[in-house]
Amino acid sequence: MNFSGLRAAFVFAVASLVSPVKAQAAWDLPRIQIHVLKQGLAADPQWAALLHLENGRPLVRDQSFLLSGAEFSPQAELDATLALLYGTSASMAVCRFPARYLWLKARADLPPLPLEACSDLQEFKTRAPMDHLSLVFASETLSQPSSMMGHLFLKLSGQVADGTSREHAVSFYTEPVSWNLPKLFYESLVKGMKGFFTLAPYQNQIETYIGKEGRSLWEYPVRLTPDQRELLQAHLIELKQVEFTYLFQRYNCATLVKHVLGVAQPSILQHKDPWTTPKDVVQAAQASDMLDTATALTAARWTLRILSDSLTPAQQGMMQRRIEAFEPPNVGEGSNRDAFVHRQVARAYNQHLLQSGRRSRSDAQRYQGLLERETRPSDENWSIETDQRRNPLASPPDTQVAVGASRTGDENRLLLELLPTSHRLEDRNDMYFNESSLALFDLALSQSLAGRGARLERATIYSMESLLPRDHFTGGWSGRFQMGMDRQWDDRLIRRSSLLVSGGLGVTRRWGTDIDAFAVLGGGLGYRSGAYLFGNPTVGVVMRQVFGMKSLLTYTTTINGLGQGHTIHEAKWTQSKYVGRNWTLVGSYGQLRHAGARTRDFSFRVKHLF
Repeated sequence: MNFSGLRAAFVFAVASLVSPVKAQAAWDLPRIQIHVLKQGLAADPQWAALLHLENGRPLVRDQSFLLSGAEFSPQAELDATLALLYGTSASMAVCRFPARYLWLKARADLPPLPLEACSDLQEFKTRAPMDHLSLVFASETLSQPSSMMGHLFLKLSGQVADGTSREHAVSFYTEPVSWNLPKLFYESLVKGMKGFFTLAPYQNQIETYIGKEGRSLWEYPVRLTPDQRELLQAHLIELKQVEFTYLFQRYNCATLVKHVLGVAQPSILQHKDPWTTPKDVVQAAQASDMLDTATALTAARWTLRILSDSLTPAQQGMMQRRIEAFEPPNVGEGSNRDAFVHRQVARAYNQHLLQSGRRSRSDAQRYQGLLERETRPSDENWSIETDQRRNPLASPPDTQVAVGASRTGDENRLLLELLPTSHRLEDRNDMYFNESSLALFDLALSQSLAGRGARLERATIYSMESLLPRDHFTGGWSGRFQMGMDRQWDDRLIRRSSLLVSGGLGVTRRWGTDIDAFAVLGGGLGYRSGAYLFGNPTVGVVMRQVFGMKSLLTYTTTINGLGQGHTIHEAKWTQSKYVGRNWTLVGSYGQLRHAGARTRDFSFRVKHLF
C-alpha cells in the first residue's frame, strides 16, 4: 500500500503484439465451448484468481481485461475468452491473454495457438527473467499515511542469456495528489484513484524504501513449479494492459498480489479478511505453504538502534564523535565480539549519515574503506541476527472487536468496539521498533444499564501515535494525530461528543529494554456548538512485562475542552493481558479532577483479534 513515488512504467515493448501469421483453419468454436463447459472450469478457483474475483464479483472492471462486460459471470467470461482465442484474431488474442490460454490448454486439451510468437511475452521473459520469485514486504511507516499498513510487491530474479543476474520488482500502488485528508479518504475509499502497475529494477526499491524512507524489507522466496512460474509470467503480461482503479480498503497492493499468487496456488484465496493488508497476504501465503525462509534487509537507522542497545550512553557518545571525525571506533581492551559490534555500529552510522544527506558518497566510501582495513579475521565468527519478532509472520491479526463494561461516576454501560485495522498502544507492539498505535475507522458504542439509551462513544476516521525513543545516533521524535468524533469532559465531568482534529509532538526515552517514558505536547481544533481550540499535553510510561502483559500509565491535562474554558486533569492506568495470539484482556482505571470535583472511570474489555 505504498504511494512512494515510483513512476517507472513497464519496460515491455509497446509495439504491435505479434507479426501477422498465416491464416489458420477455422475452429469449431461451439464444440470447443461445449467441451470446456463439461470440464466445469468456470467454477474453478484458479479461474477466479485469473479474473481477480472476490466472492464471484470482479475487482477489476476494465473492459480490456473483462470481455463479458455488464453481463459478467465466470461462465460468460470463459465463453467470451474462448470466442476471442478461437475467433478470427486468434494470434492477437493469445498474446493478449496468454495465461488464460495456458490454463485452459492444460485442462481442456484445446487446439494449440502460436504463443511463441508473442513479442511482449518473449521480451518480458528475456529482459526480466523469473527463475525465482519472492514476496517482498516493506515495513510500515506511520509518518506517512500512505504507507501506514506497509507495502507488498513481487521480486523477479534470474539470469539473462549472457549469464548476468537481474532483479526486478513488480508493484501496484497509487499516488495521492493532496494532503487534504477528508478528500484523500473519499477518493481512496469511495471514488477510487488511478492505480499504477509497474516493473522497475529491484535496486530502485532498495534505494527508495531502505535508503530514502528508512524502512525494512522482508523477502520471502515463493515455492513454484516451472509450470506455475510460466503461468505467473503470462498473467503479469495480461495485467499490463489494465487501467486499474485503486481502492484502499478493497483493491490495493495486497489484494492484487494475493490474486497473482492465487494464479499459482488458489488456496491462498480461501483466507478471507475484512480488509486485506500486506501482512494478511504474507500470513496467508505461509498458511498455504508457499514461502521459504525470509531474508531481512534493514535500514541503517534501525540497525543502529538494535546495535546501540549493547553500548552504554558514554560509549555511544564517544563512537558518534569518532565516526563523525572519520576516526575508527575505539575497541579498547574489549572482546572480539565487542570489537565486531563496534565496527558494525560504525558501518551502520556511516551509512545513516550518507542516507540522511549529512555525508557525501565519496566521504562515506572513504570511511567504509577505513573500516575494511580495521576488519579482523575473528569477525567471521560473529553475525547479526534479525529479531524474528519483527517478522510480519509473527504479527497478531490486525482486525479486532471488543466487548466489555464501564462505570463512570455512578453510570454503568456496556461497551462494543470495532477496529477494522490495525492496533492500539495497549496491544502487542514488539513487531515494531517502537510503541505505536494506528486506527482506521475505529468505532465504539455503549448501552446504558439504567435505561438512558445507546450512544456513539467514538468514531475515528484516522488516528496514529508513535513513541520513538531518541538515541545518540539518529535522534527521533514522538508524535500523534487524530481525526474523527470523540468525547471530552465538561466542567461537571460528564463526557460530551465533539468533532476533533488534533496532534502532538514530543520525546520518548527508553529505560533498559522494557520501559518507555514519554512526553507529548498536543492540542487541536474541536467543534461542538462552535469551533474552539484546545490543548492536551500528556506524559506517560509504557511497561512491557512478563507473562504477556503490558501497563500504560498516563497523565493528561485537557485545556479548554469543549470550548468551555475549564481544565481537566486525568490520571489513567491501562493493563493488558495477552491470551494467545487472538485474545486480549484489557482493564483500565482513571481518576479525573476539575477544580474541587472528582470522579472515577473504570472499564474492562475482552478483545478478539482476527
